[in-house]
Amino acid sequence: MKIRLLYEFILLSELLNFSRAAQKMNITQPVLSRHMKYLEELFGVELFRRDTHSVELTSTGKLLSVEARKIIYQYESSLSVVNAFTGKSRRRLAITFLGEAIQHVLIKFLTQFRQDNTDIIVECRDSELGEALLFLEEHQCDLGFLIRPNFLENKQFCSLPFQTDPLCVAVNKHHPLAGRGRVSLKEVSEWPIIRVDPREFLLSEEYSTRFFDCYNIPFTLVKEYPNLKTCCFNLEFRDRVALLMPKHREYLLGNNSVLLEVIEDDYWFNLELVWDNKNTNPCITLFLNAFKVFLKSTPLN
Repeated sequence: MKIRLLYEFILLSELLNFSRAAQKMNITQPVLSRHMKYLEELFGVELFRRDTHSVELTSTGKLLSVEARKIIYQYESSLSVVNAFTGKSRRRLAITFLGEAIQHVLIKFLTQFRQDNTDIIVECRDSELGEALLFLEEHQCDLGFLIRPNFLENKQFCSLPFQTDPLCVAVNKHHPLAGRGRVSLKEVSEWPIIRVDPREFLLSEEYSTRFFDCYNIPFTLVKEYPNLKTCCFNLEFRDRVALLMPKHREYLLGNNSVLLEVIEDDYWFNLELVWDNKNTNPCITLFLNAFKVFLKSTPLN
C-alpha cells in the first residue's frame, strides 16, 4: 500500500467532502473514490458512509483515522532521521491561505522566497477560514494568510496586516441599487439581507451583518446559506436581496451580479499574515523577516 493513500484518507476524514479533498490533493474525485474503495477492500470493511448529501466516517473509519496518523508520524520521523544521516535533511514550512483572495500575494512572494531558501520545503494549503484557524491552532500549518474585519480583535494569534479591503455589497444586476456604484449601509438595510449560516461558519455575523450593528442600523435577515459561494449563487436568481462581503471575494459572483462599494469607511477588512507564537518552527521567523522586506519593495495592488 502506498503511503500517499493514507494522506488522502486522513484529509478526507477531516473534510468529509470528496470534491474538496480531491482538489486539495491535486487529483480528480473519481481517482480519490477509487483509492478509498481500494482501502476499504484492503481492510475488508466500510470506512465511509455516503449518500447524496453527506459523508461520514464509520466506527472503523474513525479507528483507522487515529492509526493512520500514527503511521504517518512514524514514517515522517523515520524519513527525517534517514535524511539527516545522509545529509539530505530539509526544513519544512506549511502555509494555509484563503483561496484566490490571497493568491496574488503568495505568487509574488513565494517564488522569490523559494529561490532564496532552497533548503526549505514550502507547502501551501487552500482552506476555508474555519479550517485555517484550526490548522494554525493545532500547528498543522505554521502560517496563515487570512482576512479579518478591523473591528474584530485577534486575541489568539500574532498577526501582520499587509493590505486593507473595503466592505462591499453584492446584488443582482436587476436590483434597484445595482446602478449606484456606491451605496450607504442605510440604503442597503432597506432590502432583505442574506448571509452565511453561523452553524456552518461561526464568524458569519462578524464578517457580514455585524457591520450594520457597528452603525446601529436595523436590518432584516431573510435567508442563510452554507457558504459564501452559495450566497453568491443565489444572488443570480434573487433580484431583491443584498449580501455584505469583502471586495476580494468578488470572483465568487456570477454574471448576473454586481459588487458595490459601501460609502461608510470606518470599518473594513484586513488581509494579514497570522501565526501562533507558541509554534517553535524556526522557519517562521525567517519567513516573516523576508515578507516584511517584500512588503517594503513590492506594491500589492
